[in-house]
Amino acid sequence: MNWFWLNVPLAAAFFGAWVGIPVWLVLKHPDQGPEPLAGHSPTQYHQVVAAEPQIPARPRDEHLARAA
Repeated sequence: MNWFWLNVPLAAAFFGAWVGIPVWLVLKHPDQGPEPLAGHSPTQYHQVVAAEPQIPARPRDEHLARAA
């Protein structure tokens, strides 16, 4: 008998456990209780203010100005 065919039942058992245990847990203990209320957005608690534009300390192409 080939080693491959000896490993097939072992692989089937692991695959069955890998799929079957989580499915069994979900079916045995479904989510119960009230549905959660819709969450509040951050804008309801904090005032949103536009950020000030940031000016870079140095121009990005300073190395190009030196080369010329």
